Amino acid sequence: MRVRGLESADVKVVFHADDFGLTRAVNAGIVEAHERGLLGSTSLMVSADAAEDAAVLARSLPGLDVGIHVTLVEERPVLPPERIPSLVDGERFWPSHATVFARYASGRWRVDEATAEVAAQWDRLASLGVAASHWDGHQHLHLLPRLFPRLVPLARRRGASFVRTRLASAPGDGGSAVRRALCAGVNAVAASAWRRTQRAERHGTMRFPTVGFLEAGGRLDRDRLLATLDHLRARGADVVEVMLHPGRADAETERRYGHWHYRWDRDRELLLDARLAEALATRGMETTTFRDLARHVGRT
Repeated sequence: MRVRGLESADVKVVFHADDFGLTRAVNAGIVEAHERGLLGSTSLMVSADAAEDAAVLARSLPGLDVGIHVTLVEERPVLPPERIPSLVDGERFWPSHATVFARYASGRWRVDEATAEVAAQWDRLASLGVAASHWDGHQHLHLLPRLFPRLVPLARRRGASFVRTRLASAPGDGGSAVRRALCAGVNAVAASAWRRTQRAERHGTMRFPTVGFLEAGGRLDRDRLLATLDHLRARGADVVEVMLHPGRADAETERRYGHWHYRWDRDRELLLDARLAEALATRGMETTTFRDLARHVGRT
C-alpha cells in the first residue's frame, strides 16, 4: 500500500522501537540506538514504571519521533481498576494477549472500558509533555475489531494519523511455525478492524507494512532485514516500518520480563550496525520518521 502524498517512488524506512518506558535499561538502549544508530522512532508506554524517565529523555531528544504504545495487557492501567473492572485482574491488566482475546471474544472484556482507558493514556502522554505522531499497540491489541474503529478518531484528534495495521515479511521460512500462525492471525484481525472503520476515518489514516514480528526479540539480522526490504520494495511499498525492541538486559528487566525471551542487546546492535546503514544507502533507501512523513504529506 502506498502512503498518499509521497512523491518518491522509492521505499522509505522507519526504524522503530517498541516499549519505551518499560524499564530504565530499555530506555537507555533506545536512546543509544537513536543517538548512535539508525533508530528514529519509538512508542511510549505511559503506564509502565519507567514512563516518566522515557518522557524526560524524549523531551531532551528533539530528533526522536515518539508515538503512543497503547497498553491493555500485563502492565498497570492509568485509570483506577474499579473504573475498568473487565480489563483487570486485581491492580493490573490481564497477563497475556491470549487471555484478553478470549475475554473479548466471550463478551467479558468491555470495549467501552478499553476506549476510556486508551483516552486516559493519551491524556497521560500529553501530561508528560510528549506529542505523538503515530500509534500502535502492546501485543497488537489496538487492532481488536470492535475497539480499533473507536481508537482511530481518538488518535486523529490527538494529531496521530499513522497506525500499525499490517505485519509483513519476505517469502521463506523466517520465524517459527507459531510466530507465522500468530502473524496470520493478527493480520486477519487487523483486516476485520479496518473494514469496521468508517470510510472517512480510513481516508485520513496512514497504513504501512511492518516487519520484525516473525523475528521479534532480537532474531532479526541484517541479511534477513535487507531481503525483506527488497521484497517489499518490489511489491510497491513506499513506507516500511522496522519494528524492533532495543534495550539493555539488566537484572531488573530480566526479572520482570525474562518470560518474553527477548534479546534486547541484539536489536540494539542491529541498529548500530554500520554495514546495515551502508547497505541501505547503496540501495537508495532513505531512513525517516512518522513525524517527517506527516510533514511531507501535509504539504501535498
